[in-house]
Amino acid sequence: MRISMLFLACSLAVTSSTVSALEGNKMIIFGGEIYSADPNNPSPQAIAIEGKKIIAVGTFNDVLKKAGSDAIRIDLQGNYLMPGLIDSHAHVADGGFKTITVEFPEGMTKAAAIRAFVDKNKRNPQRDLHGVQFYSNVSLDYWDNISLLDSVFNAPEYQDTPVVLAGSDAHTGWVNNAMLRKAKLDPQAIADAGNSIRTNVGLTPNGKLNGFVSEGAWDRVLGAIPPVDNDKIAQSIIAGSKVMNRYGITAWMEPLSNLRPLAPSFDAHPGRNDEGLLPAYSSLAKDGKLTAHVTGLALVNINASPAAIDDVVAIRDKYAGIPDIKLAGIKIFQDGVIEYPSQTAKLSQSYLNRLGYSGSNSLDKVTFCSLVAKADAEKLIAHFHAIGDRAVQESLDAVACAREKNGNSGILHSITHLEIVNPQSLPQFQQLNVAASMQLLWAGKDGATTTLLDGKVPAPLLQHLYPAGDLFRHHALIAGASDWPVSSPNPLFAIYTAVTRMGEEGELPPESEKISRAAMLQAYTLNAAKVIGRDKETGSIAVGKSADLVLFDRNLEKVSIEKLRDATVLWTMFAGKKVYSGK
Repeated sequence: MRISMLFLACSLAVTSSTVSALEGNKMIIFGGEIYSADPNNPSPQAIAIEGKKIIAVGTFNDVLKKAGSDAIRIDLQGNYLMPGLIDSHAHVADGGFKTITVEFPEGMTKAAAIRAFVDKNKRNPQRDLHGVQFYSNVSLDYWDNISLLDSVFNAPEYQDTPVVLAGSDAHTGWVNNAMLRKAKLDPQAIADAGNSIRTNVGLTPNGKLNGFVSEGAWDRVLGAIPPVDNDKIAQSIIAGSKVMNRYGITAWMEPLSNLRPLAPSFDAHPGRNDEGLLPAYSSLAKDGKLTAHVTGLALVNINASPAAIDDVVAIRDKYAGIPDIKLAGIKIFQDGVIEYPSQTAKLSQSYLNRLGYSGSNSLDKVTFCSLVAKADAEKLIAHFHAIGDRAVQESLDAVACAREKNGNSGILHSITHLEIVNPQSLPQFQQLNVAASMQLLWAGKDGATTTLLDGKVPAPLLQHLYPAGDLFRHHALIAGASDWPVSSPNPLFAIYTAVTRMGEEGELPPESEKISRAAMLQAYTLNAAKVIGRDKETGSIAVGKSADLVLFDRNLEKVSIEKLRDATVLWTMFAGKKVYSGK
């Protein structure tokens, strides 16, 4: 009642929908339910903002005293306010790039349907990349019917037209014969190549190339496409940022910041002249066009010498001091993917359909320890892609080695994906201060967790896929992530799946791996801020932090989990400025 009377008495009152007109003014936000992600002040009545920063959080009266009676007042009208959400592993530039390419629809099972789709897009300028017909976000289901693709794209009219279908997992693709020639992928070249290419091409029953490529061979294909220029990268970042802001996301980790979209990555050894996305990101930031805090990581090859860290430090120093974008760490591909037909994840047991093979065993662990230890000593985050349980353990072992060499540097390192984790590895996350950056939208029952694994991966390894519950019980810090554009960046979908383990084919067992919505709200706010190294500036509603906020149309703590999944973002604010409005 007192808040209401004060509101009625003020000379200027506005609703949340008019907040965009108030940028730069001192304002009080109140009149809704507020989740702060701050354990010391979890549900404040009001907050005050001045410029880009939060200056007061607490009761309405206390906030009013701090802000002053002339502050503009924003009535949330009963809606639900949170800190801006954070994605701890998202390829936003790549996601944005895909929005300006042509996506290949799912479920086309007839050649006529594919031809009709191709014909519909024959004049679409977004399809063609330097003379290559390029289709993005291709469902992995097509890799089970390569003869269908062959019947269309290796027809006589495609004799001299290269075609590339990029898999939705970013690890695989399919190309036609013209593109195989352009990429110089022929039997002799493959025979002369290393295992990373030789073992990552698909063959017909009579031993001919069938166009399927993964990882090292996919790199070879991408290397045959001219680099994406900085203007198009900036366009991609803007497009991707709009998607993220629409879902209430105001910060993210960009894991391959020293690579351009479509650049080879699995066998790449980037140097200090490979700046990738950073020129475009920094230019947007300097011009005030970047609508999020972005933490970049530089790809470092798993087999690189410790000297590679010197190149990362040089790039970090070059881009230091630019607002809202920083290079803060390294990304390492510890393994690949577990799903058939790629099967490049490192497992503790052999694949059932590839006896004697459990993923690469070529890692020089002494050199790898020195690499990670040097990154840690330089205060760089080490962020590991690890799908299989052996890859997870190798990552933890490298961090343990770094801790032994350097002591506790205080740097929170992280492992992302974590599809299979050995129970013996679970306590090490807390012990070594390693976070779990998890794409829990994947933790439902669907083709990727059934058909593409059953009969191919040993059953004992499949009993606890995406073990969020086990990690949580072992006090691992769990952060939300999407790996967009591999999957949807919508955090609410991931929260729903983490809580229910429900997918297209029902509930993924075991029930013990479910995680609470409270844990997931923390995972997408303060925990994710810690993983991207920005918890001092964002991740919770607290004095001194950036005014990064998202307003939902319902209380995400109280509604049913189904209604949470369908909640709507009313507006998103970044640094005191509204960057998305749902109205």
